[in-house]
Amino acid sequence: MRSSTRYTVIFFSVLLVIYLLLLDTLAKPLFESQASEMYGAEVTLDSVQISPFVGKITLFQLQVADRSNANRNLVQADRVYIDIKLLRLASDIIEIEQLETEGLVVFADRPTPAKILRPLVAEDSDIATAGLPDFKLPDIDALLARQRDKLDADIAALNAAFDEGEAKWKAKIATLPSAEDIEEYQRRLTQLKNPSGGVAGKLAAVASAQEVYSDVRRDLANLESMRREFRGDIAQMRETISDAAGLPGKHTNELISSLGLDSAQTAQLGNQLLRGDLNGILQQVLAPIAYSTAGQISPEDTMPIFIAKASLKGPLLPSAAGLAVVGELTNFSWPLEIAEEVAILKLRGSSLDGGSLAVDAHVDHRGVANDLVTIAVDQLPLRDMLLAGDEELHITLLQTLLNITGELRVQGEQLDGMVRQNYTKTVLQIELPENASKAARLLAAVLESSNDFVMQMVFSGTVQSPQISFAADLDELLQKTVLSALQSEIGELTTGLQNRISSEIGPQIAAAREQFASLEALEKSLQKNLNNLNSLSN
Repeated sequence: MRSSTRYTVIFFSVLLVIYLLLLDTLAKPLFESQASEMYGAEVTLDSVQISPFVGKITLFQLQVADRSNANRNLVQADRVYIDIKLLRLASDIIEIEQLETEGLVVFADRPTPAKILRPLVAEDSDIATAGLPDFKLPDIDALLARQRDKLDADIAALNAAFDEGEAKWKAKIATLPSAEDIEEYQRRLTQLKNPSGGVAGKLAAVASAQEVYSDVRRDLANLESMRREFRGDIAQMRETISDAAGLPGKHTNELISSLGLDSAQTAQLGNQLLRGDLNGILQQVLAPIAYSTAGQISPEDTMPIFIAKASLKGPLLPSAAGLAVVGELTNFSWPLEIAEEVAILKLRGSSLDGGSLAVDAHVDHRGVANDLVTIAVDQLPLRDMLLAGDEELHITLLQTLLNITGELRVQGEQLDGMVRQNYTKTVLQIELPENASKAARLLAAVLESSNDFVMQMVFSGTVQSPQISFAADLDELLQKTVLSALQSEIGELTTGLQNRISSEIGPQIAAAREQFASLEALEKSLQKNLNNLNSLSN
């Protein structure tokens, strides 16, 4: 061999050795970049080992961010072994003959937020809002303030009604014929009874009498109209006084009603106990099916992935104490509609305390979607969970035993199913800031005294627009405890209202009653005058 040829061979051999030695190092950033772009969110790993000529890859400390929540991973694993068919890569198809995971965990918190390239679902999508509703703490101080404002408005309305009535009748009384006016009528008529001047004098007296009778009849008509109006106003004022006497009870009842907490709100507590996992699971299950059903994923634009067989092993849930899970996934295809067989997932787990977990999923998209996910959890211990809470309420789940039964089914686009969750032997630790509101303190008291509760979810609608209804027994406990704890507040408010009735409305009522007495005396006088006028007109 010529010297130059020998050096060339040696040179390229050294390059190949260097390339193979550096392949793992070079592959790590390339894998992270390509996987992140393909998946739509940050994918990272500590290191990778590649056997390029046989298509075997081992990933270490893999983290795949959750596209619906940048603060947690969808999955993470200590080790992932992948055996790929190299020849299929030439056709832009990833076919995995075997996949093995160790240390598999889902929905684990991330130390730093991930980069989300494409959210799993749009913010305005029905799937994005398919999770549990937000829990809103009632602002008791604001409720009390609003109730006092309503009371002030009622008191002002009463005062205005009394003032208006008094002014109205003072003006009207000034237009009534006085006793002097009636005496004048009588004097004029007496003079006309014995006229002087013969026939001419009598004719003049008749004419004058007709003028007096005309004036009397006018006053009679005016008096009759005013008397009817006066009686109506007296009845209305008496009704107003009756309403004023019932103000304390009315406002107390309104306050109690405004503090009601419904099952949709209390169901959010179950969501907190699941650390949002349920929302994530719902979105992860529904979103791919919805996109496939709606034709939003095109095989032409997506590199197909086939997984013939995958073995899964790890603790699975970070909050499940001592849980060990093993499972198997077979015949999985992505996109779903390119499937030629039914994909099956089986997970089985047990805890050190004897709890168990079983998840079975059948995904069949060989035509009309026919998917079924069933879950059974029995006495699974959950411990030391830092719950989300809010700025007022920080909740730590020290321990609980979780039981879940249920299923979720998709037939075509239709969605149905039910999941029942039962938490027993629950111990919660509540931390409140010094300036925590009354509502936060009341809710904390409820949670600290709650050891067992049940939540049930019923699914309906379609995968595009899922409908989820909630029912929880904790809501009744919340209402009873809140109302019981508020008795002193309500008692104080009621006493305050009664005092205000006595001090502010009381004098007005007394003055109104005196006014009524005067008006009723006037009515008697009017009646006497009316009788006199009637006798004169006759």
